[in-house]
Amino acid sequence: MGCVHHAPALSFGATRNRRWVDVTQRRAETSARMRTLAPTLLKLAGYLVLAAAAVWGLTRARNWALTSPTFTLQKLTVEGASRVSPGELARLGGITPGLNLFALDVDALERALATHPWVRRVVATRHLPSGLAIHVDEHEPAALLAMGDLYLLNAEGTPFKRLQRGDAVDLPLVTGVERDAYVADPEATSARLREALAVMDAYADAGLAKAGRLSEVRLEADGTVLVTGAGQEVRLPQGNVTPHLHRLALVRAELARRRMGAEVIHLDNRARPGWVAVKVSASASGRSGALAQHESAPSRE
Repeated sequence: MGCVHHAPALSFGATRNRRWVDVTQRRAETSARMRTLAPTLLKLAGYLVLAAAAVWGLTRARNWALTSPTFTLQKLTVEGASRVSPGELARLGGITPGLNLFALDVDALERALATHPWVRRVVATRHLPSGLAIHVDEHEPAALLAMGDLYLLNAEGTPFKRLQRGDAVDLPLVTGVERDAYVADPEATSARLREALAVMDAYADAGLAKAGRLSEVRLEADGTVLVTGAGQEVRLPQGNVTPHLHRLALVRAELARRRMGAEVIHLDNRARPGWVAVKVSASASGRSGALAQHESAPSRE
């Protein structure tokens, strides 16, 4: 008899059981994870509901604020303005009766008000429910500037406004600056203008304005020329002018003692900074001889 070979038996039932166990295990793991995440998911859902409610509430509140008469402008307060009227500011900023304060763009309002030539800085503040305050910092004119047209010059050496009829100012005139130079290099020109203003301040601090009020400050390449209301010229070198102005006080005192007048007083001798030269006025030149030329004393030219 021949040999009978038996093929190995296949266990289909065992494979099906293992698959069933795997599926059951995965379902159990998924269920466990869901039970673990459930509180977190519930909290997240709650937060989303609250956020949606908050957005809805804020939208409703904003719409109410933009339309409610409660926030309609009723009181406008302007502080710090003397050259510009509240009415001018209101027109410039589009501030009208019935303006809603929540609809007001404060930044845009400040930019609009800052375009007024007298306004240097401006701050607008809402005072809810119905008030608006505007604080203005105006330019303070320190001199007039001749630069083609006449301009008002502030203490920073910046021409901020063309002089117009109605601008009540009585200030010294700064000359010697060309418009082209200012346009080409405004910073350098402003620095030169500040030097002129510093000379004006030093002149006043030295008490010289009482004897000769300044009418003009002329900027030149090598110094500064002061012109008084009576037409007297005082020539100063560049740099620190304080010692020269003290010397000017002594010169004027000596001239007054001798009953003499001066058309030009030179304090700009570079070789001998302590020397002074004086051009005596024609009306007084015949009454006195020449003054010795030496340090701190005037001399007739």
